[in-house]
Amino acid sequence: MSDGLQTILLKESSDILPISSFIKDLDYIELQVADNNIELGEILDVKILNNDLIVIQRRAKEISFLRFTKDGRFINQLVNNKEGAGDIPEPLDIISYKKDFAVLGKNGIYSIDKDGKFESRLIRSEMPGSKLFQLKDNFFVVNEIPGAGFCSVFSDKKKPAKRVFPEERLRDMATSNIAFNVQKNVHFFSSYSDTIFSFSGNSFVPVYRIDSGKYPSFAQVWSNLGDRNFTETLKYINNTQHAKIKSYLENDDYIFITYWLGSHASTSIIKKDTWETTYFSQAVNNIDGGLWDKPLYLTTNNELYIPITAYKIGGHKISDKRHHEFEKIQLHIAATGNPVIMCCKLR
Repeated sequence: MSDGLQTILLKESSDILPISSFIKDLDYIELQVADNNIELGEILDVKILNNDLIVIQRRAKEISFLRFTKDGRFINQLVNNKEGAGDIPEPLDIISYKKDFAVLGKNGIYSIDKDGKFESRLIRSEMPGSKLFQLKDNFFVVNEIPGAGFCSVFSDKKKPAKRVFPEERLRDMATSNIAFNVQKNVHFFSSYSDTIFSFSGNSFVPVYRIDSGKYPSFAQVWSNLGDRNFTETLKYINNTQHAKIKSYLENDDYIFITYWLGSHASTSIIKKDTWETTYFSQAVNNIDGGLWDKPLYLTTNNELYIPITAYKIGGHKISDKRHHEFEKIQLHIAATGNPVIMCCKLR
């Protein structure tokens, strides 16, 4: 290609790799929720904001944002969508805002303080995506709906025009993610574009192209929909073998992607200085015999954060005891019932 962009190539892999081939060390953060009578469900996201660890979790229909210290001590609950529990009924994402936080909901952007107290509704609008970032006076939402481009801008000084959105089942098919402070910019991915963009406050600049080989991308599938109705759209997407990125993580040194090519799941890890790429379909924890699960967060220190429930920890059979970190945490979690975050340092 003539545009000079680096290409992220999505390839099928059947490799089963020991994690020692790409992880050099690991540790565990115990999320101390049991003593506070908190039951966690599925952990949807993990972030470090204002030097605290923020955990976004869903249990049945309840979604809550919980604040911990970096070593896992519970501080407080910031947001909860249960009826009568707060002013943000459908929370989606949270970012640092001034000295506190801004929360993205499906019907606006809100400010809350560090105690989770509602301060104000900054933006009143139906939102086109579930990932938020903020620069200067503007908020940016990475789009997960067709026809809206790759990013929507909302100013706290103007009310944006209301748009019509597709049904939830269509919206839920899309994926987006944001990587902050990548080379002092923001990098972001949207399913409705085959390009990773960088934004520093002045302009959106393409930085990487995504190539899925013989499989059409999710964005290409959408461009071929034509005037199909809702039912025909779902049928067309489900019947068309295509590439779909499930998670995109990036920092200054690495890109970590999980994706589907047709019905085949794979993972790729890219070292950005050399563009050396590791592909695998499954990973086996041969460092301490513990688990390998879905990474949700990539820190600036090249650590992958992987939440693991107490149930999975207790039911896992240790197969390698060269290191005893997992054996120790397994015995401890059997008594506390707390989940952990496994912190894996990339090579």
